[in-house]
Amino acid sequence: MRELKRLILNIQFMTRIPIPIIIDVKEGDFSKGTIYFPPIGILIGLILSAFYYLARNIFPREIVMTFIVALSYTLIGALHIDGFADTFDGLFSNKTKERMLEIMRDSRLGTNGVLATIFLVLLKILFLSKIDANIIIPTLIVMPMLGRFGILIAAFTSKSARGGEGLGGFIIGKVKLREFIIGLIFVLIAGYFLMQYLLFLKILIISMVVSYLTTKYICLRIGGMTGDTLGAVNEFTELIVLISIFLLK
Repeated sequence: MRELKRLILNIQFMTRIPIPIIIDVKEGDFSKGTIYFPPIGILIGLILSAFYYLARNIFPREIVMTFIVALSYTLIGALHIDGFADTFDGLFSNKTKERMLEIMRDSRLGTNGVLATIFLVLLKILFLSKIDANIIIPTLIVMPMLGRFGILIAAFTSKSARGGEGLGGFIIGKVKLREFIIGLIFVLIAGYFLMQYLLFLKILIISMVVSYLTTKYICLRIGGMTGDTLGAVNEFTELIVLISIFLLK
C-alpha cells in the first residue's frame, strides 16, 4: 500500500494527470518513490503514442510532432523545460556560483533561457519528424522513460546545491543505490519489449553517460544540483535519445 501511495504521489508531482487523492506524505517517500520515475515516463509516452496514432493520418507529420511536443509539456505542466530555461539563464550568466543560484530562482526568463528553449523545442520537433515511422511509437515511449531515468541518475550521483532547500531537495543526494538499481532493472526490462534490444542498449548507455556527465558539469559550476537542473537533465537527455535513435537506426 505504501508503494502504491508513492506511485500516486509521484504521478501527482511529476505530471498534471488528475488523480484527486490526498496522500499522507512521510519522510523519504519522494526519494524512495524515484523508482517510479521511469514508469511515469512510460505513462507519458503511451499518451503521446496514442495521440500520434490518432493524428498521423489527419495532419502532416511535422504538424503532428509539433502537437506531440506541445502535449508532452502540457502533461507535465512545463515542469522540466522551465527548469531547463532557468538552468541556462544561470549557468551562462558568467556570474558567481551564488549569483547563478539566485538567477535560477528568479521567475523571470532571460535571453539564454529563451534561446535554449527555442532551440530545444525545434530540435525535438525536427528529429521526431525525421525518425523512421516504423520506430516512432517506441521512440515516443523510450524518450520520456530515459529522460526520467536521467533525473534518477542525477539525484543519485549528486548533492543539493541549496543545502536541501526547494523541491529538488526532496530527492537530490537522497536517492540510494537500491532506487537506482530498481530503476535500471525496470528500464532494462521495459526496453526489451519496446524496441530492438541492441539498439535500445546503445541508446540507454549513451543517455546514462550524458545524464551523468551533464550532472557532473552542473555540480562543477554551482556545487550541486537543484530542482531546475534536474529538469535540465531530463530535457537534455530526451534530446540525446532522439539524436541517438536518428543516428543509430
